[in-house]
Amino acid sequence: MATDIKMPQLSDTMSAGKILTWRVAEGAAVKRGDILAEVETDKANLEIESFFNGTLLKIMVPAGSNAKVGEIIAVIGQPGEAVGTTATPPAAAAAPITPAVSVSAPPPPTSAATSTQSTPLSLVTSQQRVKASPLAKKVAEQLQVNLAGVQGSGPHGRIIRRDVEAAAGEGPAAVATTAAPAPRYSVATPSAAIQTEVTGGTLTPLSRMRETIARRMQESVTTAPHFYVTTSVTMGEAMRLREVLKERAEYKGISINHLVIKAVAYGLKHVPAVNAAMRDGQVYQPNQINIGIITSLDGGLIIPVLKEVDSMSLKDVVFEAKAAIDRARAGRPSSSDLSGGTFSISNMGMFDVENFTAIINPGQGGILAVSSTKQQPVVENGQIVIGHVMKATVSVDHRIIDGVMASTFLKHFKDALEVPALLMA
Repeated sequence: MATDIKMPQLSDTMSAGKILTWRVAEGAAVKRGDILAEVETDKANLEIESFFNGTLLKIMVPAGSNAKVGEIIAVIGQPGEAVGTTATPPAAAAAPITPAVSVSAPPPPTSAATSTQSTPLSLVTSQQRVKASPLAKKVAEQLQVNLAGVQGSGPHGRIIRRDVEAAAGEGPAAVATTAAPAPRYSVATPSAAIQTEVTGGTLTPLSRMRETIARRMQESVTTAPHFYVTTSVTMGEAMRLREVLKERAEYKGISINHLVIKAVAYGLKHVPAVNAAMRDGQVYQPNQINIGIITSLDGGLIIPVLKEVDSMSLKDVVFEAKAAIDRARAGRPSSSDLSGGTFSISNMGMFDVENFTAIINPGQGGILAVSSTKQQPVVENGQIVIGHVMKATVSVDHRIIDGVMASTFLKHFKDALEVPALLMA
């Protein structure tokens, strides 16, 4: 019996993908584990693997087309087997967005449009057909200027504010030769409702990754009330541990961030409530501690996820974190790399950042913002000495996580870094 191959959800945020290329041609034999196609998602280019043996009978979504998650993209079966026609037609590839420079959409109608003092319909209609900026149209309506007779001085002959004012006799030239006329419109705000127009610059469409980041971050700040708690961690012992371990082959490439990851897992294990999230109006408590590592890429961010970090040894954290980040930066993350996170870390210590807050990744209840480790005076045994101090701020969803939970988590996190033998257990 033929088997439908559907577009899988390759990351937590994926709703659709674009087939970049098919690695297997129609009619070719397929074995379990073969790569069928390469797909562009909102985060990275990923490969779709076959879980069946047979023949690729039909490609339902050609290369270059989009398909929603769950949509049938191909059919695998036995040679000569009939293929059904139940597949959803592929979505057309999105056309590039080209900003319109010379045409502005008319503003939506308001109650003022029906008042006795509104601009005549013939005037509005003619002004919508000419090349004029929204600001110029607004001023023209206020000054009762018909834009059809105005010569534009902006880019490509576009009419801008000063052209309208000059046509109304209110520009600089008119002011120099006539008495100042009575005001014909009022300004409602101290900074002036009509502002200086910018005629230069460019518009660039957001990349798919940036669109996803913008949508997810707006979703987070509008749905989850963020609450922040900060602590200072003395990092001297953690830095000494790193210096010792980095000489050993099994810890090659160990960094402070690896110690931070392990310390976060230690804190979450002691305060699992911070590892929770709001889901469908209820508190979701996962049975794993899966930590997302926010990683910068050219043009955006990606979050590789380490699974069950609390059960990993420190050397496994070093190896797995480095491998996942390397795959992400090479543009070849596995599908499991980008899903299943329960808590995230944003580390900006390499950028000389003293302190910052991070936005919670939707679907999670908290995120830790890690700053630079800096030398500063600290008190040890009643004496002032120079120490290495790192600030860390946890952002939590205050609907389900309160200040006591957040501060207790930070206490365990701090303990693990200041007494790093706890990280080796």
